[in-house]
Amino acid sequence: MDKNPSDNNQNSANSSGQLFKSNAYEKVSLIQGGQPNPIESNLRGISRPMETSSHQYLPYTNYQSNQAFALPPQAPTPQLSMDSSYTSSPQQHQSFGQSHLQGVPSLKVRMRVSKACDRCRNQKIKCSGTMPCNTCVKHKKECHYSTQNSVPNNNMGNYENAPSKRIKIESPTTESNHTAQPSSNVSQNASETNHTYVTYLENRVHYLESILLKDCTTTFRPVGNKDVENNNTEVKKKLIMSSAKWRYLRRHQVLLSNKLCQTMYNNLSEENKKKVILPRKQYFGWNMSGCHYITNEKLPGLPDFKLPLDPDVYFNFFFREINSVFAILHENLFRDQVKDYEELFKSEVNLDSTERDAKTNQTRLFLAILYLVYALAIRFQEFQKKDGPSMEMLKLEEQLFKYSYKVVSLLSFEWESFELIQSWLLITLYLRISHRQTSSYLALGRAITMTRSMGLGKDNPKLLTAKPYIRLKVKRIFWCVYTMDRLFGLLSGRYGSLNDTDNISPTESFDFESEKDSWLTVPAFTLLHVARISNFVHTSVSDEFGLVKLQQINAELNRLNSWFDENGFGNKSLFDDTTQILPLVKAQVKLHYYDLINCVHGKLLFNYIGTKISNQGLKIDMVLDSCQSIIDILDQVNNAELLYTPWYQFLSLLFDTGINAITLINGGINSLVCKQVLQNSIRLITVLSEASVKNREGEVVIESRYTMAKECLWAIKMANRILSLRLEQDMKDITSYGIDPGSAEVNKQTFNQFGLNKQGAAPEENSWQQSDKKTKRLISITDRENLPGNLQAVTNVTTDSATAPNLDDPLNYVENSIDSQLSNLQWFDQWLDYNYDI
Repeated sequence: MDKNPSDNNQNSANSSGQLFKSNAYEKVSLIQGGQPNPIESNLRGISRPMETSSHQYLPYTNYQSNQAFALPPQAPTPQLSMDSSYTSSPQQHQSFGQSHLQGVPSLKVRMRVSKACDRCRNQKIKCSGTMPCNTCVKHKKECHYSTQNSVPNNNMGNYENAPSKRIKIESPTTESNHTAQPSSNVSQNASETNHTYVTYLENRVHYLESILLKDCTTTFRPVGNKDVENNNTEVKKKLIMSSAKWRYLRRHQVLLSNKLCQTMYNNLSEENKKKVILPRKQYFGWNMSGCHYITNEKLPGLPDFKLPLDPDVYFNFFFREINSVFAILHENLFRDQVKDYEELFKSEVNLDSTERDAKTNQTRLFLAILYLVYALAIRFQEFQKKDGPSMEMLKLEEQLFKYSYKVVSLLSFEWESFELIQSWLLITLYLRISHRQTSSYLALGRAITMTRSMGLGKDNPKLLTAKPYIRLKVKRIFWCVYTMDRLFGLLSGRYGSLNDTDNISPTESFDFESEKDSWLTVPAFTLLHVARISNFVHTSVSDEFGLVKLQQINAELNRLNSWFDENGFGNKSLFDDTTQILPLVKAQVKLHYYDLINCVHGKLLFNYIGTKISNQGLKIDMVLDSCQSIIDILDQVNNAELLYTPWYQFLSLLFDTGINAITLINGGINSLVCKQVLQNSIRLITVLSEASVKNREGEVVIESRYTMAKECLWAIKMANRILSLRLEQDMKDITSYGIDPGSAEVNKQTFNQFGLNKQGAAPEENSWQQSDKKTKRLISITDRENLPGNLQAVTNVTTDSATAPNLDDPLNYVENSIDSQLSNLQWFDQWLDYNYDI
């Protein structure tokens, strides 16, 4: 053989095998104290392939911090940098190389390394081990040493006994030129080697555990170093950037100058302290702007308006019917702020606009939030009216919103605060109800960006020194941003705006009392759980979920649905209790829940339009149940005359439900139920499309209150028309194939063996049937006379519908029962006429 045919497979061995081979030859060369031979040089020069299976390291591979555990760049798990994160002492991770064997130069370590070339190994002949070997030189063949390990396969299954194989130090051979060491030194060195090997195995176990961590971003725990965790906590406390502003900075260089000056200042005498001034805390040298900064734009003037109702009416409506869904604002604090703001002008009533602007310059952000509350309350109140909104109130609403939007935008350009995040959330909700998709998504993006920059939801060191209410504020605002991002992301189809890997996870407990405070509401707490489950969708790299992930989602959905039924959020109990939580607020929670189900399982509907999607975790029954539940909830809302409330889910879910029903009808799935769902969805959309705007005199001012309702109605009816035309065409085609079966006589059967003919009368008996009947009669009489008395008693207890009229005569009962049993065996007799020769 000129060349081993398995060279390609041997050269493509995984990186773990290459690593062991290289380290083994390095140890041989170090022990023997000589220069590496050409074979070893060639083996080291071979590049190690980068494969996904490179985690299969040999348990007894030399531990080297800079090489042994370096993961390939293309490995699916994150790389773990040993140089930066592993802080154990050098004695804990030395290899079995020169440092441990310097005291035994005369000892030879027996390594299980193949020294035969491929040709000699395949032909099972002795090889000299040189390069080239004597045999290959003699036969003038190419000598090649493969990089395959001495163990037959690189599969970890073959290494079951490998951990027990340690380096064995043997007595010197005659080939050794060194003097043998005493046996005590050999035992001591062997003990040290074993101890080092055990230490290495402990490190190895910790490393493998780190691979299984959730994020694979932390390295394994150093052995014997228990103070690292405490040190990290102390470092976190020391690197806090104390400032009146809530900012999330991890650039410790900014803090260094202040800490340096403060430390030197503390060592000065009192006399010298008076000669210096400490530099302020800031980011020095941020840019080189020079002599011209952008001038601050002036805030817009306060709008001049007068509300037709008392402000408390709008406050009560907002916090009861709007804010309770997401808990954006803290109701108690906001009402106190309103009272404090009114105190500013109680003594000074006659103020012109200039004086008013100057006095309220520090309260512009609060006024922006206040006007957003007015705008949202006006929108909901006016559109709920049966005759429609007042156009004058809608113009006032627009004026208040535009003022608030300008103020929040200008302040957000140069500042960041909790109140600005709340303002952007209110703007997001308003735009989601009344404006375009892009504007609502960008407004939510401003809130998310500011949330990230301030470090809300993270393990922020500033929480260690913050006041209790500030910590509560951070917690509630972050979870509100998280909820709206996850739920609005499902509605818009844009997932993962808020990075999930850097934030804390929401609680999985449904115990509201443990989370209850003066800020959180029950609907907001429930929507947080809906957002938590929807996080499965946001964190998925594609729309194709695995079976395990779908099983987790379904389990969480069922668990949440059970909590709904137990806490008054069931579909049939939404309008039972209106004192604590409004039914319309409960309806919003349930609609978000069913929208999540449609988002997860609704992709299964594509199977009925030609796109194959197969997954055991997807349930078409859950889609159908969600469609029925959506219709049931909105039908109750319509009966309560609240369907005109401009919540963003009413129209979109009605349209989606109708399209789902048409899809299932087209596929022939549950047609009866789907036809009812389609009928009700068209009916409710028609109610919204026919809503007009009337003035006080009852005249129609605007024909359509909801323009998009007509668009949805046209689209769903057009889809229904296409379905009807397809079914009509199919009916014509199928009818043309033939639907007249003819006479039904061919469908009737004659059962002569049972004594019935076509007309149900007993047919004439053939001669063989008559003789057979007589024979059975004689046999039954003979058997009846020979029956013992106890058998007759037992047979009298048994009842049979065929022999019920003869229960009064035991002899007839026994005769008929025997005949019925024999008839099962004689049923096939009609097919064989024993009067004829076969």
